[in-house]
Amino acid sequence: KKGVDCSGFVAIVFREVYGKQLARSSADMLKHNCKKVSRANLKEGDLVFFRTGKGKKKVPNHVGIYLKNGKFIHTSTSSGVIVSSLSEPYYVRSWLTGGRVKNL
Repeated sequence: KKGVDCSGFVAIVFREVYGKQLARSSADMLKHNCKKVSRANLKEGDLVFFRTGKGKKKVPNHVGIYLKNGKFIHTSTSSGVIVSSLSEPYYVRSWLTGGRVKNL
């Protein structure tokens, strides 16, 4: 529950599993490390980006890793690392784009 935010979690997983260094923020991950992918074309290991709350509409402030069957893993401030569904109303509303990490 404490110690890592969403982008830190994603960065650690990609470093440990794929040996790939990603940018530290969700916005920079999308900008520098990914090619955009539609929700319909997501594959396991793709990143999923959201804009939660206020701020620039097209700039993500939350990121997770797509698993399969509409599920993704990410961090929650209240529950720690969790698996959620892209079809949950909150994530439908805040969806921005998927991202396929380049040179994986």
